[in-house]
Amino acid sequence: MPENGPTREQDLRRLLTDAIEVQLAALKAGVSFWSEWVEHTSAFVQSASKSLATINSEDQQAKDVLLELVDAGRASIRSMTEIPRHTATRFIEELDKLEKKKAEAETRKAAGRSAKAGARTPAAKASKARGAAPRPRRAGRVKA
Repeated sequence: MPENGPTREQDLRRLLTDAIEVQLAALKAGVSFWSEWVEHTSAFVQSASKSLATINSEDQQAKDVLLELVDAGRASIRSMTEIPRHTATRFIEELDKLEKKKAEAETRKAAGRSAKAGARTPAAKASKARGAAPRPRRAGRVKA
């Protein structure tokens, strides 16, 4: 007698697939974390390099440039503290996308099963159209 529920192999396959999907989502989030970190860090380094060059060359504006450098450092630190939050949001969004795709696939699969179950043979369709009762199914041959 065939089971209607998932088999052990199907459960194991689904578990492994889910684990791989979570791992890929984590890797994508990690890549976005480091790329955003590099972007913010390189922007600060460029700003600091220009400011230091200005400070070393001109003594009159050194105080103003130094204050700008401190402000740029604060802004850089503020943006760095936002990176983990952005990364977590991207990770959750990626998992939500995967779950939505799975739900849509299950819906399509269920619709396909119900369409197959509702499909009738041409003879059954014709007899229903005539208003006749459907023929009962015959039992298989019995060996004596």
